[in-house]
Amino acid sequence: MGKMPTKIINVIRSCSIFIVRDRTRNICYTINQNTPNETNIHIKSEKIIDDSNEFVNGFKVVQTENGEYAYVRESDNVLLPFRYDVAFDFNQYGFAIVGKDGSVSWIDTTFKYLNLEGEFVEEEIDKSYSKFSGWQGISEFSEGSIPLSRVYDGRNSYGKIAYLGIDGKFKEFYKYDGEIYEHWLDTTFNNGTEFDENGYAMANGNMLFARGYYCSYADLMKICTEKGFITSISEDAEKHFDKETGKVLRKIKRSERNQTK
Repeated sequence: MGKMPTKIINVIRSCSIFIVRDRTRNICYTINQNTPNETNIHIKSEKIIDDSNEFVNGFKVVQTENGEYAYVRESDNVLLPFRYDVAFDFNQYGFAIVGKDGSVSWIDTTFKYLNLEGEFVEEEIDKSYSKFSGWQGISEFSEGSIPLSRVYDGRNSYGKIAYLGIDGKFKEFYKYDGEIYEHWLDTTFNNGTEFDENGYAMANGNMLFARGYYCSYADLMKICTEKGFITSISEDAEKHFDKETGKVLRKIKRSERNQTK
């Protein structure tokens, strides 16, 4: 991971969230350090003051004289023109998390960023300012055979959640109830969890599968009942109850449960 910003921002305008495996980093900042009415910030610096990071997957995060973060390309050791408030190393899929203008997003190795429409687009760069309209929250790609990153924005009246695949596109989910229905296709949701290492998540009350389909609670119950899973679960659970009194024969303590795993 690249280093976190060290400059102190006087005016807090917004809060963006980086979700990392072992903890959540909350990062608050604004474009304008001194006066909130300024439309431009200082001319970007080409002078590197911190070059201590290592190259990771072809790029290195550096800090410039005015406190911003940038990338140096390993193939030619060139300082690239893009500047960020926060920046992290590129992952094995060719994406990096960055923060700018109160938003966070993924960038690819061409330094296009993921906008709210799900497209990787170029920034407009000039000598003093470049616009960056990203997301409120970004998670690392999930583990497992189909890695997905949860991206979130709730700055409007409703939340918008999508799952980015390593192909650089939002994952499409089709409804499944024993058959796949194309007309139920969705790429964004109002709410949703991150995918776990087994490829499961919950969104809008549905169970999502990383392969690209989802199942409602009603359909999941119907399928499990038809295939006998519910009966099997019930029969197994009944073994833990006394047939006459209906009481649990033995409740396992949490400490004992953890020892058996």
